[in-house]
Parts: sequence; structure tokens; C-alpha cells
Amino acid sequence: MAEERKLEEKMSEVTKILIAFVLVMITGGVIIATSGVSKDQQASNAVLTHYSNMSRMAGIQCPIAILKHTGEKPYVRFGNADSDKETYITLTYKGDEKFTTASCTIDRLGKVTKVVVDGKDML
Repeated sequence: MAEERKLEEKMSEVTKILIAFVLVMITGGVIIATSGVSKDQQASNAVLTHYSNMSRMAGIQCPIAILKHTGEKPYVRFGNADSDKETYITLTYKGDEKFTTASCTIDRLGKVTKVVVDGKDML
């Protein structure tokens, strides 16, 4: 009889531990489900990602476009990029021999829309 009572107490302790574990898991699931990223945060992240992608595309496409129009590859980019962070980005480069300054504008799709070399529109 004493053994049955000990067995019941052990099962009771195991049952309590299992119930506590299940409650902790449910609480964790609720916390994770309710602490998602807000819509404003998602929109802000999307704008930053889009701007980063446009900047990367401009860094690749602009030197190629300037080389095509001047015959000299621009190596030094200077100044801040001009952009509305949604539809375009303009990068400015310094030249050594064939041009002094050149700027290039890329649209949101990665297409070169404007190239200006020493104040003259080339595209």
C-alpha cells in the first residue's frame, strides 16, 4: 500500500511538471504570435530595402553608362546620392582626363534615365 501511494505521488509530480511545461509552451506561443512586426515597421523596412537595391543597381549601372558616353571609367564617387528613396537615385562621379564631373540617374527599375557630363545632358 505504501508503494502504491509513492507511485501515485510520483505520477502526481510528473503530471504537475507536464502541465507546467504545456502552460509555458502555450504562453511562449502567445507571446511570439502577438509580438510581430507592425505594419509601419514593415513599410519602413520595405522602403529601406528598396533604396538599398536602387543604390546597388546605380553603383553597377552608372559607371558603365558614364564610360559609354565619355570613354573614361569613373572611379571616384563623391557627394551624397540625390534620391527621393522611392523612384530614382542620382550618383555623381569625378573624372581625371575626359571629364571633370558626371552624374547618372537610375529609376526604380534599374534603368539609366539621365547622364550629365560636365553640365551637358548626354542621355
